[in-house]
Amino acid sequence: MASGMKKGSDWRPDLRDSHEDADEDLGPSKTQVKQAMHELQDLGVALLELPPSQLAALQMEDRLRNALVELQRLTSREAIRRQSQFIGKMLRDADSESFRAAIHAYRHGQNKLLQEAELWRTRLLADDAAVTEWVEIVPEANLQQLRSLIRNVRREQTRLQQSNPDAEAAPPKGRLYRELFQKLRIALQQKFDQQAAG
Repeated sequence: MASGMKKGSDWRPDLRDSHEDADEDLGPSKTQVKQAMHELQDLGVALLELPPSQLAALQMEDRLRNALVELQRLTSREAIRRQSQFIGKMLRDADSESFRAAIHAYRHGQNKLLQEAELWRTRLLADDAAVTEWVEIVPEANLQQLRSLIRNVRREQTRLQQSNPDAEAAPPKGRLYRELFQKLRIALQQKFDQQAAG
């Protein structure tokens, strides 16, 4: 550094003038562009969460639809990465907001579905009368199989509590407890799908 010059001083007028123009909008940075591309790639992968009927109902180019079908078929991690990039590139020109809205609605519906299945499991295990209410909501339910599963879950919970008498611990949950939840979730999903179709 030249003698007498302080660091940060305005010793170069050409640089000082360029700083005044720094307020101009130069567009998105390289990092922002990459983040946007990754978001579009993630959006493309998230579209595959949708059931086929909802995915078919979305307005999109055939090229994009075919690329999504191809992405489902792929198994190689590198091929999936390349196909995701390709889908992200195509989504730049598509209406990504409608896709985001569809995914949000589906995920929100799935969360509600899981919460409802959890509530039904709790009610069915606590009260035998809840089985009758369940059959009113899901008439195609196999009543005998459901009652048998509920009895077995109660037995399993009693056995697990006796083997672990720690009162402070959360109540134990076994395989049948999870199986009951899955059966309720599937029945509610089928009911939801039927309502959406009809």
